[in-house]
Amino acid sequence: MVLEISIEPSMITEVETYDFTDRHYPYTVYADDQRILCINTTSPRTLSKWLTNLLKSTPKNTPVIVGVTAEHQFTEYTKHGVKDHSYDFISLCVGSHCLLYPLPEQGDWYNAKQNPRPLCDFFANPRVIAVGMEIEKVKAKLEKHHGIELKKALDLRAMAVEGLKEVGEKVDLWRYDLDKLATTVLGKHFDVVRPEKKLEWYDEETWWYLYKVYTDEKTMFITIDTYLCYLIGLELHGMIHGHEAGKSQDSCKSKKKVNKKKNSCGAFDF
Repeated sequence: MVLEISIEPSMITEVETYDFTDRHYPYTVYADDQRILCINTTSPRTLSKWLTNLLKSTPKNTPVIVGVTAEHQFTEYTKHGVKDHSYDFISLCVGSHCLLYPLPEQGDWYNAKQNPRPLCDFFANPRVIAVGMEIEKVKAKLEKHHGIELKKALDLRAMAVEGLKEVGEKVDLWRYDLDKLATTVLGKHFDVVRPEKKLEWYDEETWWYLYKVYTDEKTMFITIDTYLCYLIGLELHGMIHGHEAGKSQDSCKSKKKVNKKKNSCGAFDF
């Protein structure tokens, strides 16, 4: 059994494209019957509002598990090996809410309005725990290239080794990719079918915009990957620490029997 995924594309207009102060593109991604709301934005104001609403929606004095992914589109090779690239975007997920935010490099004055300060403040919050694949590498690159420090970060493979000791005695969990971890931790029905060809990143119709928009398919898989990081991290954190975070975020977990028209964590207003 595979995880059925789909996306309802955002309706983008020319006017919205030039609204820099509060611009955001909403998408709805489905993982089976679970509805995931994704916001794609370059606006620091929208970013700050999303992060503030996220923290308000979780009980105080409890850990907030946040799925984190970050990618760069191109890999450049030099005589010394692979070039150390900055990231093109960061994606966050808590419950059924995901955020996609393009990242400028430090000192990139052209894109200076994409201030990552709200992200810095968010990850400095002692309640926030970032979880993801190869998180130490992600942490180092975010700090080096974008000035964003993840104060608390846990690698999903390391969490799996600690939380699934019996499984770890039989197989090498350090070799598992995200999809293998998902089926191992969450169940076989979280098997994601990936496209055979490399995904196109940007919608050709938006190349002339000041801000290029990701294709629907790329947006869908970014959202699914970050959502899986969140679910795996939440489940393993609960196994290791006795569900102290799970109790506050359990209503956001993916369930097989959820009404498509109902968001299990409530909507963020924009």
